[in-house]
Amino acid sequence: MSATLWHRFAAQATAKGGNVAICHGDHTASFADLLGATCGWASVLDAAPGDRVVIAGANSIDLAAAVPAIWAKGAIPVFVNADAPDSHLRHAIAQTGAVTLLTDRARDAGFSAAVHQIGAHQIAAQPAAGMPVAPGQSGAAPGSIVYTSGSSGAPKGVVQRAETLASGVDRIGAMLGYRATERILCPIPFAFDYGWGQLLSVLLGGYSLILPETRGGAGICDALNRHRPTVFAGVPAVFADLLSGLAPIGETDRSSVRLITNTGSRLPDAVRQGLVALFPDAELSLNYGLTETYRSASLPVAMAASHPASVGFAVTGAVLLVLRTDGTEAGVGEEGEVVHGGAGVFHGYWADPDRTAQVLRPDPLWQGEGDAPQVVFTGDLGHKDAAGRLYLHGRRDRQMKSMGVRVAPDEVEALLADSGLLREVAVVSRPHDTVGDLIVAVVALPEGADAAHSLKLLKRHARDKMSPFMQPRDHIVLPALPRNPNGKVDYPALKRLATGQEGQDG
Repeated sequence: MSATLWHRFAAQATAKGGNVAICHGDHTASFADLLGATCGWASVLDAAPGDRVVIAGANSIDLAAAVPAIWAKGAIPVFVNADAPDSHLRHAIAQTGAVTLLTDRARDAGFSAAVHQIGAHQIAAQPAAGMPVAPGQSGAAPGSIVYTSGSSGAPKGVVQRAETLASGVDRIGAMLGYRATERILCPIPFAFDYGWGQLLSVLLGGYSLILPETRGGAGICDALNRHRPTVFAGVPAVFADLLSGLAPIGETDRSSVRLITNTGSRLPDAVRQGLVALFPDAELSLNYGLTETYRSASLPVAMAASHPASVGFAVTGAVLLVLRTDGTEAGVGEEGEVVHGGAGVFHGYWADPDRTAQVLRPDPLWQGEGDAPQVVFTGDLGHKDAAGRLYLHGRRDRQMKSMGVRVAPDEVEALLADSGLLREVAVVSRPHDTVGDLIVAVVALPEGADAAHSLKLLKRHARDKMSPFMQPRDHIVLPALPRNPNGKVDYPALKRLATGQEGQDG
């Protein structure tokens, strides 16, 4: 890649000019507006080539404009979720040696970096003629650092090269058949890898982005009515919330959506069927990837109905392997660890060589000349079918052994979700002298549901659909499942809850 990400954005924004770049509630910014706001940010940011600038704010036009301004300085944007505790921010700032923090709210703790406030119209737009001249930078230079939620250990800063980000936008846009006029609805924080991918789609791909003004299903419904998106990018939790009955989705005009994309985890059948019913004219794209891989797999939309449990084939430029514990390739239908190679492989965790070495390793199947290329050992378990489609079984570190048999909690969750009795479900375990790992189902019920009756029906469903070693032996009912700052189910918190509570329902 001969130009920096800044040069690509500036060229894209100049070419698009008056076309809509981002809609956020009552505010709309053209590409010319976005470029002017970026130049305004560049005029106030004190950063040198290679410096790190931490961003911790809710999605907004102003925040979006700050990212290419950081690139224009030759610096690196560092994303930390806006809802993360100050301890996560302090960790990211200290580990990266960041010179600046961009935040949209007052924080109690002091930070070593200079603080700039993100807010509507805080940064005055500058004319395009005042565009900065970015320093020379190769595509191998870091283009971003995205901090994970830190649900296990300290948060990790995932480094992606500039060329990987640019290539990812091009590869995924082509694979999904994006049109130049796409309007992408993004209810996911930019600090989450899938949200970051949507922001990159406007900055580098020139597509339009629609940001809900408020969180949750009501905000999504408002954005659907007001801004008429053509693509709806989400994750299972977003879609489940939309279908929970608390949002006015039934009274919302959904006709503009032609494509729904999902990633993060397998889409439960009940949620998938609900989306199909609500968006009958939209195609469904089921995907899989990590922050460390940009995107790994995608199921062709024509297969969404016939193979809904699969996340599809390796995306263009990537190679997906399923390996046994001894490093050999698993056979058809045989479970192993999913390993990602080729396009999308991350550069490493910032200033964390030990954790990098655990995940980023030489390809054990390499037979070419020279050193083996680095591949990502994802920690996810899965198998491929005879056609090469990938199916996920869950995380390697979440496997349970109940009554002497290994159990995949994701499979138990999917079977429970298919009952249609639950709004949310997560499965954890606690030690038990007789059964080994006693399986605990933590559930959230639909509004107005009777807990005792629902659990009775749920247990009957489990007996009908599961082997005895898979069936939950304890149930915990919560108003909603706890989530970490990146919106994922907080399994460590649920594990602590399950361990500390015995005999919830007998």
